[in-house]
Formats: sequence, C-alpha cells, structure tokens
Amino acid sequence: MKIMSRSSFFGILIALASLHLRCYSFIMPYHVQPRASSSFSSIQRLYSYGERYSDSSEGAEAGTRLDTLRDKITNIAIIEQLLCGRRSSDDDNASIIVQLSFAGEGMIGDGEMDGESSQCLFLTPESSLIEEKTSTNTNTNIEMNMKCSQSLPIPLADSRTNRALKLLSFAYKRKPISKSLCLTLNPLLINRDGGLFDNLPWDKWSIDPLKRNFDAANNPIEKKFHLGKRDAYNRFMGKDWEGRSLSVGNLAARALYLLENDDDQDSDMDVDKDASKTEINESSMSAPAPAPADSFDQAATMSLAQRVLEIEIKECRMAVAEVEEQLAITQAKQGMYDLDSLTDGELILNFDILKSKMQDVENARESLNEREEALENLLNRKDENPEDSNGTSKPGSNFLTDFLSAIVDAQKSEAPYRGAIGYKPVIDSKEDVYKKSILPYSSPFELMNEIIEEQLNAEVVGVIIEDTSLFTGSTIFGGGIVLRRKGRKKKISLDGEELEFDDSDDNFGNLGIKKGEAIIVECDCDEAIGMALCLDLRISLDEAEWQKSQLNHVAIFQQKNVGTDKRSETSMNILPKLENEIESIIIASQGSGEQSQNTKIQKPRGEEDVAFFGSSQDDRPVFDTENPVNSMNQFDEMNDGDKAQLLLRLDSFKGELPRPRVLKNARLKSNGDDSAMDPLDELLLPLIDESVRRQVLVRTAEAKGDYEILDELDRVKSRRQIAKENYEIAKDEGKDDLADMWEKEAEFLGTLRADVTQDEGSYSTYMDRDEWYERTRQKISEKNKKRFGSLMDGIE
Repeated sequence: MKIMSRSSFFGILIALASLHLRCYSFIMPYHVQPRASSSFSSIQRLYSYGERYSDSSEGAEAGTRLDTLRDKITNIAIIEQLLCGRRSSDDDNASIIVQLSFAGEGMIGDGEMDGESSQCLFLTPESSLIEEKTSTNTNTNIEMNMKCSQSLPIPLADSRTNRALKLLSFAYKRKPISKSLCLTLNPLLINRDGGLFDNLPWDKWSIDPLKRNFDAANNPIEKKFHLGKRDAYNRFMGKDWEGRSLSVGNLAARALYLLENDDDQDSDMDVDKDASKTEINESSMSAPAPAPADSFDQAATMSLAQRVLEIEIKECRMAVAEVEEQLAITQAKQGMYDLDSLTDGELILNFDILKSKMQDVENARESLNEREEALENLLNRKDENPEDSNGTSKPGSNFLTDFLSAIVDAQKSEAPYRGAIGYKPVIDSKEDVYKKSILPYSSPFELMNEIIEEQLNAEVVGVIIEDTSLFTGSTIFGGGIVLRRKGRKKKISLDGEELEFDDSDDNFGNLGIKKGEAIIVECDCDEAIGMALCLDLRISLDEAEWQKSQLNHVAIFQQKNVGTDKRSETSMNILPKLENEIESIIIASQGSGEQSQNTKIQKPRGEEDVAFFGSSQDDRPVFDTENPVNSMNQFDEMNDGDKAQLLLRLDSFKGELPRPRVLKNARLKSNGDDSAMDPLDELLLPLIDESVRRQVLVRTAEAKGDYEILDELDRVKSRRQIAKENYEIAKDEGKDDLADMWEKEAEFLGTLRADVTQDEGSYSTYMDRDEWYERTRQKISEKNKKRFGSLMDGIE
C-alpha cells in the first residue's frame, strides 16, 4: 500500500475543512448547508488524528474516516432541513432531531378486553438502551433481554400487522434467502396503496440516458406512458434475475464462464504436477494418467454453441420479416410502391421515412447473414476436428472462446438498468451467475434498495418518522425515506491513465434532476423501519415530537432462540418482544371517534379497514350532492383541521391528506402570501362549489399577476357565477330588490345542475334539468299556491 506523505495528508484535511465551511448547495426545495462551527470542530479533531497517523500506513484509513464523517454530517443536515424546515444552530442546546433504533414489538393496552390492545413497534434512543444477555441453555439457545427507559410506540394498522411483522422479521434477521422465498415476500411490500413502492418517483427519477421518455421533437411524453414503475414491478416479480436469464447472450456467457473455469482448473492441475514431479518414479511415469472426472466436453459445448446460433438465426429471420412488413406498410400509406411515378417533391418529403425503413431492412439482413456464416463455420470446424476415442479433447479452444465471446459482445445490452422494457437482458457477470443467483437478498427491502440505486441513481441517506395528523389533539405516525441523487459515473483518460469521476451536470435523461437533489419519499412506518434495518441506518424524529410522544415506562424486550439451536430459530419469532405489560395506555383507532388514554398517539387505518367519518360507499348518487362551501368567506374561515375533516367526509375524495410537513414547507415557499394555495387547498378546490372555486382562482391569479389566467377565468364564467356576482354588487349598492332577484336566479340556476361542484360542460348536459321546463313548472306552482293557499305547501 502506498503511504501518504504528511503534506499530502494535511492538504486533504484543509480541503475537507474548506468543503465543510462553504455552503453546500443541493438542488432541492431547501438548500442544505451544514453548520460551519460544528463542521470546523469536527475537522479540528480529525486534523489532530491525521497528524498522529499521517506518516503511517493508516493514513488511507484516516482519509476514509474523514469521508465517512463528512457524509454523516451532510446527511444529518439534509434530514434536518427536509424534516424540520431548518438546521440546528449553535443557539440550540441539542440537535433538533432524535436518532432512534428499533427495539422490538409488542402489545400495548389491556389484552383481556376487545379493542383495548394495539400491536406496536418500539423505537428507542441508543442512550436509553441496555443489553443484558442471559443464557438459559448453552446447548440450545440464548435469551437476550433488552431494557430501555424511554421508547416510542408505533401502532400498526390492524389489516397490516401480520405482513408488516413478517417483512420486518426477515429484515431484522439479515440472512440470505432463496429466490422462491424472496418472490413470495415481494408482494407483501409492493402490493399496498400509498406505500413506499407507490410513492417513489419512478416517472421523474428513473434514469433515461437514451431518451426513450421523449418524443421525436425532444419533448417529454406524458408521465402515464413512462415505464419506470412497470420496470421496477417486473424486477420484484423476478424479471432479469441475476444468473437465471435464458436469453441467448446469457446462455453464451454461462458457457464461456464454464470454459474459463475449466481452464483455471487445468492450470492448477499443471502447477500441482510440476511441484510433485520430483516425487514421481519411472514406473508411475510410464503408466497412463487417468482422465479427470470433470474434464471438459468440447463436443457438448460446441453443440450448445450450435443451438445458440440456431436460435439467433430464427430471431433474425423474424426480425427481417417484421421490418419488411413495416416497410411495406409505410410504402402503402405513402403510395411509394412505384418510386419512378413519384415527383421530386414527394420523394424529398418522404425521403427520411423511406430511408429509415430501408436501412432497418438492410441491417436485419446483414445480421442474419452474419449468424448464418458463423453457423456454417462452426459446422465445418466440427467436421475438421472430430472427437477423439474418449469423446473428449483438451479444453481452451480458441475458436470456441472467441465464438462465445463474439455472441456475448453481439448481445450486450444498452439497458440503463436491469428489467428495462424494450432492451435486451443484461449480460450476467461471473458473480451474478455463481453467487447472486442462489441467495441474492435477505429481504425485499434489500432488493428495493438495489433498484433505487440502479434505476433511480440515488441512495437512501436517512429514514424518518413524523406526525401525519392535521387534527389537534391526535398523533398518527407515518414514515419516510430520504433519497439523494447521485452523479453519473464517467471515465476520462489523462496521460494514459483512466480516471473515474462524477458528472454532477449530467441529469441522466431526467429533466431538472441532478446530483445532490434530496427528497423525502413518504411511506408506512413499518416500511421505513424495514429500510433502516436493511441499511443499518438510524431513524430520525423531530425532537419536539419525541418529547411529546415518548413513553417513560420501562420496557423490557426479550429475544428468544438466538444461538446454536437453528431448528427453533424461525423467521417469525426473531424480533425482540415486549415482555412487561403497559396497561395504562390505550391507543384508539384513527377516525373511531374515541380518544386514546394517557397518550395522543392513534392507530392508523389500513386500506382494508372500514371507512370512517361517516363516509358510506353504498347507495350513493351518481354525483356527490353535498355542497358544504357556498362562499369564499366560508372557505377562508376554514382552518387545516376543518378542511381535512371536510375532505374525509366527502365520498368524492379518494386521495391521501398531505402531511403537516408538506403544508409547512409550502407556506414557507409562499413567503407568507395568504392568497397562495397550499396542497390542502389544491385537494379541496375541485370538490367545492364551482363559483367559489373560480373566485379563489381569480384571487390567486391577481396576486401572481397572471393576466392570461384571469382572462381565461373571466371568459368561461358560468351563468350561476355571474348571477352570484351581480347579487354581491347589488347588495353593496343597497339595491335590496335587485339583490333578491339575483339571489333567486343564482339559486334557480343551481337547482338545474346535477353537480354544482363541476364546471359547466365537464359532463353531459343531459344530466342537468331543462331550464324551460323548470321555469314553466315553477310558474304553474306559484299560480296554484296563490289559488289554493296553504293547501299547496310542500307540493311543487
């Protein structure tokens, strides 16, 4: 190992210090800037450390530790900025986030009463965790007791408890599992609504170096046509699994690896023979040496190569037929069968299309000819070199090696990541064939992390838990992972030496997504904890939330079957389990109308749990007839809790409420502008009265100075909105009779609409009432009321 000099080592330290002291600019909603003071003190400590070891071989190790600490400081700064909206400063006595670890699982509440107990996951800071190992039977197993004085209970939804515990058990165990078991567990992670798999930015962050998500004019296509999420789903279902592909290129690669392995074995045998040559007597040398049992069968490999070529020829013939069909279709559409009859203008207009199709046909035919010639050469070589009497020959045939290498090179894939639709399968490496194909992952979380790194070109730098409730007096925990975009690896040659670097300006085909951008991907708490266990990360929580929600009860967790008894060490009992009872705390379910006892924490609802807030899915009308917001003043008076409760009550609302963190960050972006709409307003506006919605949109456009939107909103005003505006004008001018007339007109126009929350023309007008019929009916009703008096009350 090359020893780093003292001056070089100090130079690295000074460079790192300057890196920490300057502002880190990340392309994200809020730029993360690590603290200068804390970074400088860290560098001072590392500087003294480097001074002790700069003249030793441990200098490289010190540099690695410097990089690790730098990344840790940067990651904490990113998490603080994204989670809390600010970074801890010197004025803070402690960090604004708490780092927690998984402690175990258990029940909270009175288990003897139905509905009074809740399954929870427990998190605890490492400072309050004490491990006590007690051996119950040295021949069978060890019981590990863990005691913590402070903990945070994370209740699980009733419908998700079993699958959450199963996934967490494998993530906690961290032992490789087979492909069949992994494929069985994968649906438990990806088949949930609003979970980690659904919320990952597949359409924005899936790398696209070949621009397949852009049209011919280099304009991005609609997100619904992006294939990133489908590619990831196919990976979880087993597509392009390492070492298991039956594509032509991978078959040839495996045959080539067999050849190389056999050559290595023969080389080892030759070395052994040379070492023992002095010990071999003349009689043994005169005796024929037995052939090794696993000697290489060249005939079998040549047969495999022949089969590979035959498959390739069949594929090439199909490709030729396909491109010839496309050429014929193009000629038929453009009328180009007889090129002599076309004018020069028509030829120029259709030249690019015709040239492209004819070039495709030529390329396909050339590929077919190459495969046919290779097959003919292979058959001729087999005739020229028949097998010997034993049916075997020496390995290491240059022809076979070159031939298989040529097939592998021809089948190399341009796919940006494994499982990409529209590309050839990725050629497996030796490690993929002999190692990763057998026991590749320990849990679906590990596969998820690999897909994130390869397909999204990102790394998980943190895991968070946060309060997701918009209602005061209740706390409902949700999880999240912090993703940071990596740069694109590139290589350059300088003075004959190849160097690798990260290109931070290359967005990998993703518009606006460059190195350093960081986001929080929302998910369930058990998913966040599973990713933390898989990647050995700490779980971050806002310090204020920790002080509000922590339990000061002493919790004892017991982990059984840890030791030598492998038969009893199953995946489902590997998680540490809460042994002592905590009956004083009862956690109520979200939306049940009940309050939790001795805590504000509530249990979240799963997608299979019953609907709440009185929402009924049965016997609903075609349109939602509820119109709760009738004026802009009423809209402005609603707080976040009122808006959230209204959304949950509406049957037409099918989405998820934004988290308080999202609302807070959106309002910070607006710089205190009350007219700016936050994510909660954007969810509510499409579901309220269309006249109120337009008034809110007009106010927002006026604040932004967007006159194009103002003109468009004024042009598409509904008659009902015009009547409402005339009523307000007449009322302000003191014309009560005119105001009453316009108010009645607005109410009448509202009764004609099947759904007053939708814009006019957004649905079929046949669903509305006929205006002439309603006006005639009302006139007749008024005449009858005058004639018969109170006898017609309640009759229209």
